[in-house]
Amino acid sequence: MIPPRERLLQLARLAGVQAFRERFGPPQAAQPGAAELRAFVAARLDEIARRLVEEAAASDDVVDRASAAAYLEDRLATLGDLLSKEQAARVRRAFADRTSAW
Repeated sequence: MIPPRERLLQLARLAGVQAFRERFGPPQAAQPGAAELRAFVAARLDEIARRLVEEAAASDDVVDRASAAAYLEDRLATLGDLLSKEQAARVRRAFADRTSAW
């Protein structure tokens, strides 16, 4: 299991470190509440999905849509409850749209 701080750092990177910093302060020390964090994630879902697609494209393990989908599921599992089920579903849809030609 990835420590909570590491998961928060990963989310900050995916959502945009500057946007995260403006909202919560430095990600290394931030302690956002669950509701605040979910609101931030909701506002940044497109950015999160875009960066996950970029990560998948750069990964040597991703060679087609199926492996891209597996990569995404692994990343969503890593983020755990930082995203609500609905937010994770929206990221999946955006990711699938962006990788449909793979």
